[in-house]
Amino acid sequence: MRKTLLVFGLVLIICFTSLSAVWAEEQITLRVSWWGSQDRHNRTLAAIELFEERYPHVTVEAEFVGWNDYWERIATQAAGRNLPDVFQQDMQYIDLYSSRGMLLDLNPYVENGLLDTTFIADTELAGGKIDGKLYGINLGSNALVGIIDPEMFAQAGVEPPGPEWTWDDYIQIAQAITGKLGVPFAPVLPGQIFHAFQHVLRQRGLSLYATAGSGLGYDDDQILADLLQLDLDLTNQGVLASPAVRDEIGSLEEEPMITKEAASVWHWSNAIVALTVAADRPLALITLPKAKDQVKEGLYVKPSMFFSVAETSPHKELAVEFIDFFINDVEANKILFAERGVPISAKVREGLEPLLTDVQVQMFNYLNLITQHSSAIDPPEPPGHPEVLRLLQDIESMVLHGAETPLDAAKMFRQEATRILKNQ
Repeated sequence: MRKTLLVFGLVLIICFTSLSAVWAEEQITLRVSWWGSQDRHNRTLAAIELFEERYPHVTVEAEFVGWNDYWERIATQAAGRNLPDVFQQDMQYIDLYSSRGMLLDLNPYVENGLLDTTFIADTELAGGKIDGKLYGINLGSNALVGIIDPEMFAQAGVEPPGPEWTWDDYIQIAQAITGKLGVPFAPVLPGQIFHAFQHVLRQRGLSLYATAGSGLGYDDDQILADLLQLDLDLTNQGVLASPAVRDEIGSLEEEPMITKEAASVWHWSNAIVALTVAADRPLALITLPKAKDQVKEGLYVKPSMFFSVAETSPHKELAVEFIDFFINDVEANKILFAERGVPISAKVREGLEPLLTDVQVQMFNYLNLITQHSSAIDPPEPPGHPEVLRLLQDIESMVLHGAETPLDAAKMFRQEATRILKNQ
C-alpha cells in the first residue's frame, strides 16, 4: 500500500511539474512594435498568428502606429526603459539608440546559430552594423522612388520619365502635369526636404553629415537655399501641395494620389504594395532626377527598416527567434510578401518568385534597375539626427510661410545644426 501511494505521489509530482512548465510557458508575452500602413499591419498580424502556432507558449503583443506617432512612442518608452522586446528601427535612428546602449548586439546569436544567416549575404547585414556590432536585421532592401499614376500622366499627354531624366526635366514634367490636370504633381519635393537635400548633396559628392558625425558635410549654404527656393516656387505654382495639405497627410492611405488629387508621391520602393492596395488601380515607378553635372549618383539602395531587440528585453533569445522566423521562414514571408522590401534571404526570394504579383515584380525590377543608377549608401545618421531633421523641416516651413528667405533659412540651418551636432 505504501509503495502504491509512493508511486501515485511521484506520478502527481511529475504531472504537476509538467503542467507547471506548460503554464509557465503560456505566460510568456513578447512585445513587438512597428510602424506602417494598414496593409503592413494586416500582413504582420497574420504572420504573428503563424508564429504563435509554432510557439504555442508565446503570446505576441502587437504595437503599431503611423510613422510620426511611432517615434514619439518609442522615445517615451525608451525614456521609461520600457521598449518593446522587438521593434522596428530605421537607418535615421539606429545610431541614436545603439549609442545609448538601448539595442542588443545580435552578433553572438548569429555565431551560435539562433539567428540563421546561411542564405543572407554580408552586404544585406552591413546596414545594421555599427562599430562591428549588429544592432538591427534588415527586413528588406529598397530605394527612394516616385510612385505615379500612369493614367493621369496619359491624360496630361506626358510620358513617364526614364532613369536618365534631370532636375530640369522634373520641373518641366511637373509643371506640365499641374497645368493640364489642375492638381499638384506631388505633395512635396522628391523624397521630401530631407531626402531631396541629401540627394542633391550626394550628386555633388558631398554628404549632409561629416564622417565623424560631429558636424555638417558641406559648407556652401547656396545648395540648400536653391532647393528651398525651388520648393517655394513650385508650391506657389500649385505644382507642390500647400503646407496645409501636406500637414493633413498622416499615412500612405491619406496620400492625395490615392484619390487622384495628385499625380504622384515620393516614397520608398516597398510602399508600392500598400499604395496599390489603397488606390485599387495600377501604379508605376520612376527614379529621382539626376543632376546634369553630377559627380556621383544620388540614389542608393538601403535597408527598408530593421528589427532590433531592446537591451532591456527579458526575453532576448525568444526575441531573436522571432526575428529569425520573420526573415527566414518561407511560409511567413508568403504572408508578408515583400511588403517591407525585397527579402534579404536568398531562400525566401526563391520561394516567393513563383508567387509574385505584378506589383511585387515592379518592386523587384526597380531594385534591379537602381543598382545601375546608384552609389554606396552613406553611414548611419549620427545621434543628433532627429533634432537636425526637425530643424530642417521647421526651416522649410518658415520659407513656405514667408517667414524667412531661402538663403537666410539655409544659413540658420547651418548655425543651428552645427550647434546640435556639437552638443551630442
